Amino acid sequence: MSIIDPMLFIRRGSWLSVVLVVLSAIAACKGDTGEQGPQGPPGEPGQPPDIGIEPEPFGLVGRVMEPNMVPVPSGTVYLVPAAEVEALSMDPIDLFLSPEDTAALTVDEPIEDLLDTNGDSYEQAEVDSDGVYRFETLPQGDHFVVWVPTADDAEHLPGGDSSRVSFATESLVGMQMNVRVSSQPSPAATYLGSSTCMGCHGLHSTARTAHNVGLQVPGVRSILQDVGPWPDFDEGLAAFDASTNLYYFNCDASPSTPEDPTNCDVSETDPGAFSFRIDLRRDSSTPLGVIGAYYIDMINSTTVRYDVVLTYGGAVEKQQYLARRENMDGSFSYFVLPLQYNYRGDSTNPDPEDWPWRDYRSDLWYDFGTDTLRQPENEDSFDNNCAGCHFTGYRLDGSDVDGWSARALVDPAGAFDYDGDGKPELINTGCEACHGPGSEHLERSPRASFIVSPGLLTPGRQAAICGSCHSRPIGIGAGETGLPLSTDNQMPPPGIRRADFALDHTTRVSGAEEAFFASGDPKAHYQQYSDHLRSRHYRNPVRLTTCTGCHSPHANDTDVADTDTSDNPNALCTTCHADIEPVIAHVALVTGNAAHASLEPFFGPFLCTECHMVPTAKSGASVRALFDPIDGPPTVQYYWNDIASHRMTMTRWTGGQPDQPIAFTNECGECHREFLPNTSTP
Repeated sequence: MSIIDPMLFIRRGSWLSVVLVVLSAIAACKGDTGEQGPQGPPGEPGQPPDIGIEPEPFGLVGRVMEPNMVPVPSGTVYLVPAAEVEALSMDPIDLFLSPEDTAALTVDEPIEDLLDTNGDSYEQAEVDSDGVYRFETLPQGDHFVVWVPTADDAEHLPGGDSSRVSFATESLVGMQMNVRVSSQPSPAATYLGSSTCMGCHGLHSTARTAHNVGLQVPGVRSILQDVGPWPDFDEGLAAFDASTNLYYFNCDASPSTPEDPTNCDVSETDPGAFSFRIDLRRDSSTPLGVIGAYYIDMINSTTVRYDVVLTYGGAVEKQQYLARRENMDGSFSYFVLPLQYNYRGDSTNPDPEDWPWRDYRSDLWYDFGTDTLRQPENEDSFDNNCAGCHFTGYRLDGSDVDGWSARALVDPAGAFDYDGDGKPELINTGCEACHGPGSEHLERSPRASFIVSPGLLTPGRQAAICGSCHSRPIGIGAGETGLPLSTDNQMPPPGIRRADFALDHTTRVSGAEEAFFASGDPKAHYQQYSDHLRSRHYRNPVRLTTCTGCHSPHANDTDVADTDTSDNPNALCTTCHADIEPVIAHVALVTGNAAHASLEPFFGPFLCTECHMVPTAKSGASVRALFDPIDGPPTVQYYWNDIASHRMTMTRWTGGQPDQPIAFTNECGECHREFLPNTSTP
């Protein structure tokens, strides 16, 4: 029987269909109306209407409240000078400090570091029992308006919806500015599941995000997984349907690492001599959704079959495949099989890593010293190395000796029964992964409190929610792996400060130095947070941007930060950078050549991202950029990678052969390639 049979009726229908079936069943069973029951107990008192606060003609007033309009009757509102945020930004953030030295930094959390250091000297107003704060006068200059809870308030987190943008004194005088702040669940709160969240908040387009489709049963979707934005999502599985054979040859026996995972070249055609072969197969006698529908045979002198239990990826440039192994106690561990499908791979590229199929740590599966097949060690499992950054309600048991076994939150719309207990789990990033466990949010009074609202946190705390995984840290628990696990194998809670994240969850805070180019741009993928920390967007005197300033985790693929960018990718940038609209005028100013405007009919519009977000990091395959035949031989083919740098700057060509992807080796070089040397690319 399929391990997901109980879920198929949900997957094949819709929430509306389920609701209609339930309502029809209720109507069919309905009998005569009974007598009216006794009156129930009185409900909670409602919030009185906000009749306004007596203004301060030369100052500022407002009410501090949660998103549900419940006043917060304590804490302090500070006016943080924008000029001091600007001064702080002059000090670079060193990514490679120890956790202890990172926690001691006073420049990497632009609002809270300043409050820690200088808060006593800032203009401040205490919040009264009605949630009201009052400044009778205001200092001159621009300020961020920030609320901080009292030391004994464990129900709220610092920040507020006015803590991201600075305000000139003239714009605040005589005004009422209410401040919405984030609550948080207590340590006793438990997870409910995304299905429960959506019972109130609705089934929205979060199902169309890469966070929700990363791990899937091959060829089967849960109701929370919509791959519509990625029409080629199952392209890798098509190779299984076609009974493709992969040949591993020209192998290097050096130990692989997550940063350098390749041991062998991989070809779909027989190279003659090879170390081993992997046959991709689809068992047509096994229904989709049942383990064994897809599998690989790993062959040298012997053959070992591994069932593909889950696909891993598919929305961002590559897809990998997971097998599982039963441990001695009956639990399961999962492992990434030694193959990766590159969606933009090209078998004519000179680097085998850029072919459609590439090796992924085959030395864990093949002993190159004895030329025999082998099994990965327990310490190399997906459970203790990767799962925590994907699962909602992640829990981990086991050891390197006995094997590691992860589990996720049980949810009727979960994608897969990961731990084998017969219940589907949320093995992808659901609501509570970013908002915290929701039991108190649903059950405690006042309703709609006790949940993290990331958009109301200080910018440092909100960015750290994403950064916990998008920074290549090394954790403490479970053998110091790529998961930021504490000593008791817990992932960082939403709302944590970077200082606490570094001390309590890491032995290495960010990626290794070799994961970056000399310019500071990333080589390795999932380092966007590390990039953003060093960008001007994170520390400046005007608007402190976080990840969600550009990426809405709830939005569909053409609606980012409430801005439709489907026909104009520059629209999002120019929302803040109105001074560079039109972009062609900015290009003319920077280059000193207004003639660039005449090129748009031939090359299309100039896009901000083509200069300021060059894809320097690599997840799947490099792709062809500029071809330079001038003064050849040799002719030179330049390549860009597939994950954009998030430093939001422009790495300029300074002469000589570029040692990384830069804007000049694509757009600029189309017309100016004569300036580039005709030497082989590094």
